[in-house]
Amino acid sequence: MHVHDLLQLDSLDLTLLWGEGPALTRDISGVTATDHEDPARCPRPGELVLSGLEWWTPDDGRVQADRFVSVLHSAGATVLLAGEETHGTVPDDLVESCRAHGIVLIAVPAHTTFRAVTEAVQQRRRGDPGGGATGHDGPQESAGAIRQAAGGPAADELVALAAGGPADGAALDAALRACGLPTSGPYRVVLATTVGEERGQTVSALAEALRYSPGEPFAAGRLPGGEEVALVPVDPDAERRLSLAELWPTLYAHRPQIPLHAGVSGPVRTPEGLNSALGQARYALVAARAQAPDRARVTAVEDLSTLGALLAGVPAEVRTAFCSRVLGPLARGGGSHRMLVETLEVFLAHHGSWARTAAALQLHVNSVHYRIQRIESLTGRDLSRLEHKLDLQAALLCR
Repeated sequence: MHVHDLLQLDSLDLTLLWGEGPALTRDISGVTATDHEDPARCPRPGELVLSGLEWWTPDDGRVQADRFVSVLHSAGATVLLAGEETHGTVPDDLVESCRAHGIVLIAVPAHTTFRAVTEAVQQRRRGDPGGGATGHDGPQESAGAIRQAAGGPAADELVALAAGGPADGAALDAALRACGLPTSGPYRVVLATTVGEERGQTVSALAEALRYSPGEPFAAGRLPGGEEVALVPVDPDAERRLSLAELWPTLYAHRPQIPLHAGVSGPVRTPEGLNSALGQARYALVAARAQAPDRARVTAVEDLSTLGALLAGVPAEVRTAFCSRVLGPLARGGGSHRMLVETLEVFLAHHGSWARTAAALQLHVNSVHYRIQRIESLTGRDLSRLEHKLDLQAALLCR
C-alpha cells in the first residue's frame, strides 16, 4: 500500500501534517514502533514509523526532533506517524524537521491506537497483490522480516514443563523441537499479565510485541493462572530485551484502562534452567506492576539494580511484615514517631552525617543525637553499624 492509501482510511482519523508529491505515493513495506530519541533499532527502508513522542521536550525541541528524524531519513523510512496523546498535539519542531528531511509526517489522534494503525496496514498489504503479502497473519511482516511464533498445545506443553520444576532433559528437548526452538541456550523467559478483567488480551499483546522485536523464533503459551509465558532464544550479538522494553510502552500507551506488564528473566544456558528463569521473570513482573501500576511497563531482572527496585518485587504482605518488624513502634505512626521517622530518613539520606542532618532539619546537633538514640532504642538497631543502617533503609522502602 501507499502512504496516500493510509490517509484514506476514515476509521483511523489521521491528519497529514507534511508531505507532498511523490512522497505520498511511496510504498509502505512494514511498520515499526519506537519511542526513543535515538532509536536503538533503526527502521528498515520503506517502513512506517510509529512514535508516541515521549522522547520530545519543549526545552530542546528542535535539536531533539532533528536528531530523531535524521535517523529515520538515513534508514530510508517512508513516513512518521506521531501520536498526539503525550503532548496534546504534534510539536511544530517535528513538523519543520520532517519538512527539512523530506519525511512525511502524519498525526495520530489520541483515540486511535497504534495497534489499529498496524492492523490496518497489514490488512491492506495482505489484500494488495503488489504489497508483498506473505500469507502470514499478524504483524510478523511489520518488522520487515518473517519470524516463527509457536503457540497452541505445543507451546502450552513446553511452558508447563518449564513451570513444573526440574524436568527430564529428553522431554524438554522434544518440547523445544515441537515449537521449532533450538535445544541449546541461552534462553530468556518473558512473563506477562494484566490487571483488571482483560487478561484474555495478554497472549496477543506479548506475542505481538515479540514479533516486532528482532531476533529468533519464540514460543508463547499460557499458565493456568492466566499469565502468558514466552520462551525466547537469545542471540548474544543482538539482545532483544532492550527493544522489547522500548516497544512495549509504545505499543500499549493507548490502553491506560488495561495496563499491560511484563517481566523478563536473565539468560539461562540450558533448557534445565528454564524453571529458574521463570521464577526470575515472575519476580520482575511483580516489580513492573509495583513500579508502574497504571501504565504499561517491562522490567527485566537486570533492571533490579537498586535496593528499592529489588524490594518492589517482594509481595506486599511480606514488605509490610518486614517493615513492621524492623521499625517496631515507628511503623505504627503517631506524632513523635513520625518525627523520628523523618529524622531517620534524613540521617540515612545524608550518609549518617550529624552536621548535615542537623542543617537539613534545622536542629541543633545535640537534638539529632537525642533523636537517633531514641530510634536505636525503639528499633533495637545500632546506626553506627552498616548492616543495621541497611535494615532500616530497607524497612523505610517497604512502607
